[in-house]
Amino acid sequence: MILRLFFAAVCFVGCAAPLRTSVAPFRPPESMPNAKTVGSLVVAADIIDTEDKSKRIFGTNLAAADILPIHLLVSNKGTDEFEIDSSQIFAVSQGEYFPAYTLSQAALRVRESSIGTTVAAQAALGALVLGAAGAAAGAGIGRAAGNTGAGAAAGAAVGSTSGAVAGAAAGASDSYTNRFRHELAVQDFGARNIFPGDLQRGFIYFQRQPYTSLRIKVTNVSQRKAEIIEVLITVTPN
Repeated sequence: MILRLFFAAVCFVGCAAPLRTSVAPFRPPESMPNAKTVGSLVVAADIIDTEDKSKRIFGTNLAAADILPIHLLVSNKGTDEFEIDSSQIFAVSQGEYFPAYTLSQAALRVRESSIGTTVAAQAALGALVLGAAGAAAGAGIGRAAGNTGAGAAAGAAVGSTSGAVAGAAAGASDSYTNRFRHELAVQDFGARNIFPGDLQRGFIYFQRQPYTSLRIKVTNVSQRKAEIIEVLITVTPN
């Protein structure tokens, strides 16, 4: 029983952050109502603007961090090579252009939101559980040695120290910010070259606003020509 409690505590402290990316299913961009065609490239966007959508992909509701993920979908049906850089994608609301968050900015927003504070609280609770497990284990050892009190005290000291160290490590801001950044980066669109026949997709992370469109720069690498397109979007209010 004591061992089970101890290992359960260890698992609890080491549990993953609630932001946990999963498979992001999508429809072909040409089937989306907001699809735009640039030469042989089809571009569309799926807005992850509800709690159910966000939890399905990211394991948590990113609206709590004031983040609106947008799933960019592209399909190259010709022989030219194209390039899209997410730094040249802007969300438009009431005539204003909003750049996307960088991965570091988005990760920091998650860390400072209720998502990140919940993780820190869970880590602190896990430290307390480890301390209790250490005390229980020490008491058992003390009974075997004929000194329950001393064994419990020693076990509590070891358990609480281990718990504090584990809790501090788990709850450290930089540690969790880096973990959040990694989770967001897994499916980040970034800068992409879209080769003939490619079907590609990835996420761009914006501040939540009532956007009406995306302004996207598309470069035809083969023809050395750039074009600006507008993809219409609708954002569900919080």
